[in-house]
Amino acid sequence: MSQRADIEAAWSAVTVSVLKRDPAAASAAVAAAVREGLLQTAGPAALLAVQSGMAGIAVESLIAGLRDRDWTGDDVLIELLTAVIAGTVTGRAPLAVELDTLGDVLNDQRGGYIDLRSGTVWPAELVDDGQVDGLEPFEESDPELWLDVPGEGSRDAHADMVDFTAEMTDTGARDDLAAALEGKREFRRFQAALDRHETHRVHWRVFSTERRTGRARAWLADQGYDAIP
Repeated sequence: MSQRADIEAAWSAVTVSVLKRDPAAASAAVAAAVREGLLQTAGPAALLAVQSGMAGIAVESLIAGLRDRDWTGDDVLIELLTAVIAGTVTGRAPLAVELDTLGDVLNDQRGGYIDLRSGTVWPAELVDDGQVDGLEPFEESDPELWLDVPGEGSRDAHADMVDFTAEMTDTGARDDLAAALEGKREFRRFQAALDRHETHRVHWRVFSTERRTGRARAWLADQGYDAIP
């Protein structure tokens, strides 16, 4: 497995390139992200590069990696990248959404809303506190302006912990994490076990973020939208 510094550098490169809207930097950052398993995370950078006519070997390797991995949402990103490269459309409306945030809201039983004008994702707790302009607590939202995000709870997040643990080759850490998943308060116990095996924490961050982001992308596609940078 890669060291934490390599993963963090790759993660930072794709994130910063998108924030700066720099297609050349985005194209350069994709290859390292793919090497570190940051396939969904590299999606926005790859799309920015492709939209600027900079599709290359790195984007091709991203598509190949997504196809080989085949997690939830990977097929959606492949379809979107392929369509942009070919100059065609997916039939879904583009929406600038932060998928990581959307994934968190989907994992929360309370759910939330997406502002269809800006793509901003609002957790239900902020809406209920009256902190979101245009949304009244406990009232129906305008479907032309807001997309309701139903909370799906923690079942998928629990499955991620189980799958991550099962794939570990470090038997000591694997046994410790597996024990943490037995009984109540497994999320807290799992994080405590990761604290005892710090070298694996960044790999869990990659795994869980990729899973959560892919599910968010797939859910959004089912609603008729493509997440774009």
